[in-house]
Amino acid sequence: MQILACAVFTMIFANMLLPLQNVRAESGRGEGAFSPPRLQYLLNCAGCHGLEGHSSKTLVPDLLDQAGFFLCSPDGRDYIIRLPNVAFVKLPSQQLADLMNYVVFTLGKKSVPPGAKPYTAAEVDNLRKRSFHDYSLQAYRKSVVESVLRACPAAVGKLQVYGVALDQKEVANMGGGSPSY
Repeated sequence: MQILACAVFTMIFANMLLPLQNVRAESGRGEGAFSPPRLQYLLNCAGCHGLEGHSSKTLVPDLLDQAGFFLCSPDGRDYIIRLPNVAFVKLPSQQLADLMNYVVFTLGKKSVPPGAKPYTAAEVDNLRKRSFHDYSLQAYRKSVVESVLRACPAAVGKLQVYGVALDQKEVANMGGGSPSY
């Protein structure tokens, strides 16, 4: 139900935003116009993750000052592209690479590890072909978050909380009790 609410909000927001963007583009003035990655973020991600990457931690993870932590480990880097809502978004791989670079470098801000490299279209294209299918997203996410925490001590207390909060919410939504880990 909550995911449906996020999707509805995103569609309503997109319908309000697109006419405004077209007016600005037609006027020839770039004042106030969004960059293409920011616009794609607003259209595809902001409905659940918030306009500036801050969301309700009990529903979806914050991206603000946290998304960059996933670049601390190869598993984390792969994971955020392979997520179903990311891998299957209706964007060419170059635009998705630009969008995810916006998420990790702009919204992730202080969480980006030194020397982190931007995603390329070729990398994104390859990772999209390996999206999640036959295993528990929850168990895999837990494993990835643990690898990020080992590689990036600054993430301790931030990503762990989001993982547990989401697991508890999802388990509760399925009629179960608290997760066992």
